[in-house]
Amino acid sequence: MNFKYKVLLAFNTFFLILIQAQNLKNGHFIEKIDGIKINYTIKGNGPVMFVGHPNSGKIGYELTLQPLEKQFTMVYYDSRGTGKSAVPAQIEDYSLEKSVVEIEELRKKLNIDKIWFFGHSDQSGIALLYSLKHPNHVEGMILTGTSLVAPPEQIYKRKKESENKRIKESEWFSQVVKDWDYMYANKTEKAPDGRDLSEAPLKWWCYDEESSKKVILITKEISKAGRRKSINGQMPQLEKALKYYYGQQKKFSQIKTKTLILNGQSDTNNLPEFAEQLHKTLLNSKLVFIEKAGHFPWIENASQSFYEIKKWLKEVNFR
Repeated sequence: MNFKYKVLLAFNTFFLILIQAQNLKNGHFIEKIDGIKINYTIKGNGPVMFVGHPNSGKIGYELTLQPLEKQFTMVYYDSRGTGKSAVPAQIEDYSLEKSVVEIEELRKKLNIDKIWFFGHSDQSGIALLYSLKHPNHVEGMILTGTSLVAPPEQIYKRKKESENKRIKESEWFSQVVKDWDYMYANKTEKAPDGRDLSEAPLKWWCYDEESSKKVILITKEISKAGRRKSINGQMPQLEKALKYYYGQQKKFSQIKTKTLILNGQSDTNNLPEFAEQLHKTLLNSKLVFIEKAGHFPWIENASQSFYEIKKWLKEVNFR
C-alpha cells in the first residue's frame, strides 16, 4: 500500500466517523446490549457523549443536561435494571465489570469510535473503569460528585468524619443530620413538632435548603421512572463492589484521558481534599469546585457549572 493511498484511507475513515457522530438519529430506542434490553435516548448534535447511572438511570440527566445538547450528541441510557431497561437474570450482572461491558457494547452498536462521558457519582467511577480498560475509545470525561475512595474498611469512618466537618460549618446541615438520625432511631418520617423528615437523607447530599429543593424535584422524577430493581429480592453487595473498585483505583494514574472534575465545594461525600487526590492521580485533569453546591453541582448551581464546562472545552480545543 503506497503512502498516498494510506493517507486517503485514513482521511476517509476519519471523515466517516465524524459524519456518523454528527448524524446519529435523535429519538428513543431499545436495543439488546450484552443480552439485556437497554433503553436509551439520543438528543443533540456533535461528538457523542454517554450519560446514565447504574442506580438511577437516565431521566435525571435528560432533565438537567440540555445545555450540553448544543455541543454533543447526548446518549442518555437506562443502565440495566433501571427505568425502562430490562432486569438482568442474575445478581452478578449488576457488577461494575458488567457496567463497563454495557457501555462498550452500546458504543459498538452505535458504531462510534470515540465517546465522551458525563459521569456523576457512581457513574464517574464506571467512566474511569471504562477509560482504564478501553483508553482508545474515550475522547474526554466530565466527572462530578467524585473523588478517590477510601480503603473499604475505612469508607464509613471517612463519611462520618466528613459529616462532622460539615456540621461545624453549617447550622442547616447540622439540623439535617439530627432529623435523619431521629428518623432512623424512631422509624418515623415525622418530627416531634410535626415536620416532615422524609427528605432529610437527600438533603444530606446538598448545600442548603434552596439547592436541595432543585435536587428533590429531579429525584422525584427518577423515582417515577424507576431506580435499579432487585433480582429475586436481592441487590448487589456494596462491599464487594467497593473492594473491586479500590483495587482498580490504584491503576488510575495510567489514565491519560482529558478530564474535568467538577465537584461541589460542600459535597459531604467527597470533600475537597479527596477530590484533590483524584485530580493529582489523573495526570490530564482539571479540578474545579462549584460554590454553593453539594453532590449535584450542575443542578444546585447550574450557571457556574455550565460556565466552567464551556470554559474547559475551549481550553482542550474542543471542536
